[in-house]
Amino acid sequence: MTRVIRKQKNTVFGFGEGESEQIFLKHLRSLYSANKTSVKVDNAGGGEPSHILEKAVRIRSNIAYNHSFLLLDTDKEWKESLSDEARKKSIELIGSSPCLEGLLLSILEPRANYNNRSSSDCKRHFQDIYLNADRAITDVDCAQLFQKNILDQAKVGIQPLRRIIEIMEGNF
Repeated sequence: MTRVIRKQKNTVFGFGEGESEQIFLKHLRSLYSANKTSVKVDNAGGGEPSHILEKAVRIRSNIAYNHSFLLLDTDKEWKESLSDEARKKSIELIGSSPCLEGLLLSILEPRANYNNRSSSDCKRHFQDIYLNADRAITDVDCAQLFQKNILDQAKVGIQPLRRIIEIMEGNF
């Protein structure tokens, strides 16, 4: 009788700054991880980049993952010590410029440049155009706004999105 050897799935820990990042990362997981990668997604509930990294390290500490990444806004300065600490802890930092809503707008409006706009401007613009007033993004919004064909087109020109999708597919 031949013995069947199963290939283990890659395991990934994806950590977002807040609930919106967590919802978006879970949406990407549903589209791109398939049976290749097991992805755990969590969030810090906001805060400074160093606080977010510390919380990610604490949450991740009990389980060994093949790869870990942190999705952070770039509107708050990343100190060199943050990058060094993340490297020591084997956590890849991925920036959404200037914030998650800026990244989402870049996906939906590829001809516009949101990198130089303020976070509050991006958040307001995203809410006004794509969400009902004063409401955070939901998993239903993600499914409607960010269909796989739109994301596949956008990842060509948006490096952070491309990198997250590569990780979700098991390409570290």
